[in-house]
Amino acid sequence: GPDCVRNLESRIDVARSLFMVASKSGSTTEPMVFHRYFYDRVKQIKGDRAGENFIAVTDPNTQLGKDAERDKFRKIFINPADIGGRYSALSKFGLVPAAISGVDIATLLDRAAHTMHITKTPAVKKNPAAQLGATLGALATAGRDKLTLITPAPLDTLGLWVEQLVAESTGKEGKGIVPIAGEPRVDAKAYGKDRVFVAVRLRKSD
Repeated sequence: GPDCVRNLESRIDVARSLFMVASKSGSTTEPMVFHRYFYDRVKQIKGDRAGENFIAVTDPNTQLGKDAERDKFRKIFINPADIGGRYSALSKFGLVPAAISGVDIATLLDRAAHTMHITKTPAVKKNPAAQLGATLGALATAGRDKLTLITPAPLDTLGLWVEQLVAESTGKEGKGIVPIAGEPRVDAKAYGKDRVFVAVRLRKSD
């Protein structure tokens, strides 16, 4: 809300900040409003050079792309249009802010390409993604259709993303698995028999 925007603005130097405006459709209300608000703030200080403080990520031929060109954004990243929003972590929508944040995206993409190669292996025993999918499907059919995600810090927000992928992308025709992320842990005896647990952790962590 307005209080959050004011709080953010009070903690940054708008003239020295880089603002990224991201919208797949290029017409989502919130990014458009934030674009106009902060662009006007920067323009009050830098005038016609305000666009130097902005980059955009959007699909081809969107209103955001046109607005970013008009406002002379520093860079406009055009993302492939055939990548669905919830699958876009490794598209420019995810990679641009990751790179700006200091993530080694070359290594990230190298590992992603390796993982993609493995998941195309037809032999289920050599394909960990297929193994997980088959296991979850079999357990759900047997009544264990509550997928409890255990994602300790710094992976805690990963559970929220996986929750959306599982809930929105696999629940079809009255069938599916109910994902549960961010749930406080309790004693194992307190869980019902409709649960299956998947834990994600970093290598070398406890």
